[in-house]
Amino acid sequence: MVKYIIYFIVYIILMEIIIRDTREKIVLNKSNLGLLLIGIYLGFLENNLEMRVIGSAIYTLPFLFIYAYGSDLFQKECLGVGDIKLMSSLGMLLGFKNFYTILIFLNVSFMSALFFIIFRYLITKKIDKEIAFGPFLIIAYIFIQILEIYDKH
Repeated sequence: MVKYIIYFIVYIILMEIIIRDTREKIVLNKSNLGLLLIGIYLGFLENNLEMRVIGSAIYTLPFLFIYAYGSDLFQKECLGVGDIKLMSSLGMLLGFKNFYTILIFLNVSFMSALFFIIFRYLITKKIDKEIAFGPFLIIAYIFIQILEIYDKH
């Protein structure tokens, strides 16, 4: 019962992040910190804190590379620091299971963003200079959770 309440709180925070990131293109530190602390609490509750910390680091690593080297390559910021912090928090919630799950996460997040850009272009006939990437990270998080539920049954 406690886990259901915790995940209800997680989804409320995720909805707040989606709304704020879409409108203002910002992910608040208190939202990220809340998710991170919930992930740590779940790690203690499920006795898998080590795998959650490893997941937090490994899920974040590709986004750190994009942030660091993408800005050099394209001469502008490719990814915000809030998105990197969000990725760290989502990694703490997901934990490390295997590299295949991480690859699925990365593919879903980037492909959903690409589909959004293409769909938006087809409707408005213009390309946005910036899009909020947080909602696509959250879509990938939900997709991984659905896969995990499906694997258990």
